[in-house]
Amino acid sequence: MSQKGSGAENIFSEYAAYYDILYQDKDYAGEALFISQLIDKLLSKNRRNIQLLDLACGTGRHAMELSKLGYQVEGSDVSEKMIRIAKEESNKNNFGITFYNESFQTAGRLGKKYDVVLSLFSAICYITSYNDLSIAFRNISSLLNAEGIFIFDFWNGNAVLDSFSPIRIKRMAKDGKEILRISETTLDKITQTANLKFKFILIQNNSISKEFQEEHRVRYFFLQEMVDFLHANRFEVIFRCPFMNHLKDIDVADWNTAYVVRKLK
Repeated sequence: MSQKGSGAENIFSEYAAYYDILYQDKDYAGEALFISQLIDKLLSKNRRNIQLLDLACGTGRHAMELSKLGYQVEGSDVSEKMIRIAKEESNKNNFGITFYNESFQTAGRLGKKYDVVLSLFSAICYITSYNDLSIAFRNISSLLNAEGIFIFDFWNGNAVLDSFSPIRIKRMAKDGKEILRISETTLDKITQTANLKFKFILIQNNSISKEFQEEHRVRYFFLQEMVDFLHANRFEVIFRCPFMNHLKDIDVADWNTAYVVRKLK
């Protein structure tokens, strides 16, 4: 889910190999079902005829779950290593999904049209400047059919300022490997960015076999601010809700907010 233009294209180089271990507890199937509920609500088209692009797809887990639900899915990510993993897993499990190595800033080069462009896990937050965000929106617009929709989620600034955690620790194990991730987060309230310093410790055979660090910079957005950014780039919000709950209205306390948008006519 790293993206060019944010300086993030290199930050998932070592992380990629352990990404699926750290997020094995993530409810990819449930999140795919949530996306499917939004699509059913807003597109009157049989899902087996819906062309969907998962942009900033990471290791392709959402794309594979959406393929199981019957969508015609492709994926793209700037991280070459994550795309390699996505291709391997797709082929191993006979999904046959096509994956591309393009970012938000270069996805227009795909030269294709989709009914749905999707970006999950708040990947859009890796775009920290308005100029890069405008480039991303232009590319997404070029990828959408006339009635196509863009679905994405982002960090809600109200919730971030109220309840961010300066220190978080996550520990996961799989296939004889154990990963400990320690994250330290600081906020810059002027630029509306969060700086996340990650320290990774790989444990094998009860001893530390590897340590490395990465630093991620992401932006949080306020609810009306995102509406205004979208409108300035010729998109309108047609639906929004807390991520994973399409039956509830958004609230300032919701950390992850999902927006569904369509090109202005």
